[in-house]
Amino acid sequence: MQSVFRLTERNSSPFLRFSLAIVFAWYGALKLINPASAIHLLHVSVFSFLASPVCVYILGSAEIIVGLLLAFGLWVRYASSLALLILLGPLTIFLTSPALTGFPQLTLLGEFLLKDLVLGAAALSLVAASAAKQRQVAQMKKAHLA
Repeated sequence: MQSVFRLTERNSSPFLRFSLAIVFAWYGALKLINPASAIHLLHVSVFSFLASPVCVYILGSAEIIVGLLLAFGLWVRYASSLALLILLGPLTIFLTSPALTGFPQLTLLGEFLLKDLVLGAAALSLVAASAAKQRQVAQMKKAHLA
């Protein structure tokens, strides 16, 4: 059983990173292919001032960049932090637009936006894992030099 736990410990962070990469790349690509639904959601929310194709294309591009950085394991701490920043938007809409989302009642749109809470937790876990890995590497270098 210990070997299963070691295998899980070794692979959980890369699996989470790659899973989040797929989701962000997918959502970003959808915004580039058809920005209409994102524009509509922005238009009827507190972010109505951002309801334009240009803003949605920028957001979609940022999501694709996050996805690519995470997929290739580049600047994971920063890519995950950007992911958290991006996810604050839908969570803000969820909380501040009850007429739209039905909050606190359960609705399909509310569910769609609330899933970003889990994605945010995944991004936060990657920030923490990346920081811990960097500390561990620094300690190993320090010990090796001593």
